[in-house]
Amino acid sequence: PELNGKWKATFATESDDGREADVVIDGLSGNWTTLARPGKDKKSPCVGRSMPITLAGSGSSAVSLSIEETKAVPGCKDRKAKLTIVNEKTLEGEFSNGRAIKMVRQ
Repeated sequence: PELNGKWKATFATESDDGREADVVIDGLSGNWTTLARPGKDKKSPCVGRSMPITLAGSGSSAVSLSIEETKAVPGCKDRKAKLTIVNEKTLEGEFSNGRAIKMVRQ
């Protein structure tokens, strides 16, 4: 399926379940911008910045997503997620640490 376009990611981190990111996919690359939480994250260099992503398909029903934060901001953490293509508007899966991620086409 065609994944190009704008997506909203909701995901869990070690400290918070309701994190969100704006994601743009263009072919096998794009960018990921973690959104700041109200009253938090103001000083985090890893939040509110566009981070490069790469995608790799493992068939027509799944994709792996790599968020390459260290390329944009030294000290941030790279993350990888495996996503199942539920339908043309929804991707669901988990990060390599087991935390859930869902992406919905905008």
